[in-house]
Amino acid sequence: MSIHDENLAGKFIAIEGIDGSGLSTQASSLSERLNQMGHKTYKTKEPSDGPVGGVLRLALTHRIEITQGTFGLLFAADRLDHLHKEVEPKLREGTNVVTDRYCFSNYAYQGTDVDLDWLIGLNRYCRIPDITIFLDVDPTVCKKRMESRMREEYFEKLPSLVKIRNRFLDVINIYKERYSANIKVIDGTNPIEKVTDDIIGEVLKVF
Repeated sequence: MSIHDENLAGKFIAIEGIDGSGLSTQASSLSERLNQMGHKTYKTKEPSDGPVGGVLRLALTHRIEITQGTFGLLFAADRLDHLHKEVEPKLREGTNVVTDRYCFSNYAYQGTDVDLDWLIGLNRYCRIPDITIFLDVDPTVCKKRMESRMREEYFEKLPSLVKIRNRFLDVINIYKERYSANIKVIDGTNPIEKVTDDIIGEVLKVF
């Protein structure tokens, strides 16, 4: 695993969690709060807006069909491209970067069907964030939050959400043990402002 030993001026922050855990809301709230506090921050997401990210969005919306192994390969390719063209240039100029999903989502979702160590190996040249926030929300709560959607995807069904959450927790343990990764688990069932406050409290420790 390449941690990219190069010390960059900005901090790289990843927000992770299962569907319905409030990722996009918290990534936006965190970016806004950091900017308000004077910490110049840029928000991004995965899949990226790059060419490989475009293919992934086609697959995620079922306009093309690919296997979970192919998803794993494409996410790794998109991540490396995203880091090279968008994330690391921002970090070098001193801008903090908050990403809505990163490699843990890849491991948790595709890792339920393909070999986890293979997926981790694909991402060995990807920068490990200065801090990863995992929004932990009971899958039944996430399922209820998503009930307003017009369709129920495979990954939004309760048994799948339970399986994916467990895989997230497995990956957190692996990264802490193998790479001493800075990962904080935040209770995402609290009110939005409380969750943001909890995230801010952890993130400020890396500045």
